Amino acid sequence: MAEGRVSGKTALVTGGASGIGAAIATALSEEGANVVISDLDEAAGAARAASLKNAVYLRHNVTVESDWEACIAATRDRFGSLEVLVNNAGVMPATKTIEETSYDEWKRVMSVNMDGVFLGVKHGIGAMKEKGGSIINLSSIMGLIGEAIVGAYSASKGGVRLFTKSAAVECANLGYPIRINSIHPGYIDAGMFAAMADEFGADSLRQRFAARTPMKRLGKAEEIAKGVLFLASDEASFSTGSELVIDGGYTAR
Repeated sequence: MAEGRVSGKTALVTGGASGIGAAIATALSEEGANVVISDLDEAAGAARAASLKNAVYLRHNVTVESDWEACIAATRDRFGSLEVLVNNAGVMPATKTIEETSYDEWKRVMSVNMDGVFLGVKHGIGAMKEKGGSIINLSSIMGLIGEAIVGAYSASKGGVRLFTKSAAVECANLGYPIRINSIHPGYIDAGMFAAMADEFGADSLRQRFAARTPMKRLGKAEEIAKGVLFLASDEASFSTGSELVIDGGYTAR
């Protein structure tokens, strides 16, 4: 049997129990990686891990630094190393104007979407700086363009975009063999967007954003997973500090 594109690597995928994270975990596993799925949803996380080859589930709150330390230690104890970290876990609050958004809501979004990525990158670098690896941060097209009533989410994803670039340059300057890149999904019919579409009326919201996308459809979770797979593999050996936009042309208008 031919080796997969990430054979011999161990990958940690945060928020890997469902949605885009589950598609990422599946793609990495199918291409030969050992996969650690971290999530707060124990039932879904354990079920996803059980469905994959060489995969385990770990309960993990990405906003808690001690959880990061324990999760990475457990990953290395189980598989011996960590070569790929996918910071996928994120939240999107109910759509509100800036005036309607409470400070507590703002802080919660920043805690998960921005602080969680900071902690992942910090401890990922510590685990990879000797032997190398790839860190992939899930941002969003909302980290590239402005949209109304998603101010906190946009700010957090814009922060992920520039933090990724800063961390990539820092690792290169320090001589660490670590590549750090961001992925910017458009409207994907999975995870947070799918939940929002179901809440507001599946057909109307899906049709509205499909119509606004030049390719006239929503994206699939598997299409984001393929982008992650590329950045995780040695095929992306000269890519760091870059942003991979997968949005059907939404931001090209």
